[in-house]
Amino acid sequence: MKRKTADNLGVLLRSYEALYNWRALVMLAGSFAVAGLAIIGGSDMAMGGGGRMAVAMLLGLVALVVAVMGVNGSGLMLADQAYDRPIRSFMSAFLGGLRVTLAAIGVLVVLALGYALVWLVVFLLALLARIPGIGGAFAFVFAGPSVLVLALTVAVLLLAAPLALASLWHGDGMTAALRRAVTIVVRRPLDVFMRFLVLGLIVMPAALFLFAMVGMGDMSVTGMYLVDALRSMGGTYGGMGGGGYGGMGPMAALFGSLMGQGLGAAGVSTALVWYLAIAVVGLIHMLGVIWIYESVSDGSG
Repeated sequence: MKRKTADNLGVLLRSYEALYNWRALVMLAGSFAVAGLAIIGGSDMAMGGGGRMAVAMLLGLVALVVAVMGVNGSGLMLADQAYDRPIRSFMSAFLGGLRVTLAAIGVLVVLALGYALVWLVVFLLALLARIPGIGGAFAFVFAGPSVLVLALTVAVLLLAAPLALASLWHGDGMTAALRRAVTIVVRRPLDVFMRFLVLGLIVMPAALFLFAMVGMGDMSVTGMYLVDALRSMGGTYGGMGGGGYGGMGPMAALFGSLMGQGLGAAGVSTALVWYLAIAVVGLIHMLGVIWIYESVSDGSG
């Protein structure tokens, strides 16, 4: 990636080129699909109670790990694309995603500890306001600046976290990525903020358009399966008795019949389409973050 190209704010309009990286798209969508199916299975087990709750929690943890590793693996592939490097294989990206995930956890922990330290200092200063007689003066002096300090700390964390992740995708270690990201935000806060703002203005309309199209298709297709299931129920749907599902009435009978006619399977199938749509939006945003990092990282760290 040439520096002149990266510095051009208009390069963010080309974030859609992330979709040309089919490997990154497959990895991201696949990880979301696996995680989503694990969550669905865990939810079904959790409804059973007993020992199944522990299994459900384990599946939820597995889903989270798979999703995060998929995001980081895709990020590594997008970094290869952005810096004109050969796109790595799925296995290399997945294993690299594990390394990046561990480093990203470390970055988030350090950032959280940094915020906790600032909050502790603010809290200790607030204790001065409890001193009889002169507490009001301390409150007047420290309250306003404390609000400003906490607000700026949150801003630094929100802007530094994605930059640190992009730095990890670039190939930096945890310490280097953290130092570089914080340095960038402290030195060039307005540049970083404006670039993220522009990226958001680009990605948000695209996401709304894509989700609206998928949502309309989802409702139409689900309605088709719903109609077929209702027709197959015949006179059972019209009855107002207890039904055959635990005596819970017609709504329980309706739900059971729909699941029996395949609406549940159709729901899982359409959920996979939603995961693909989310992956498309996520991939565009991730490449935009990489380009933002490249444009503001010159000489930092």
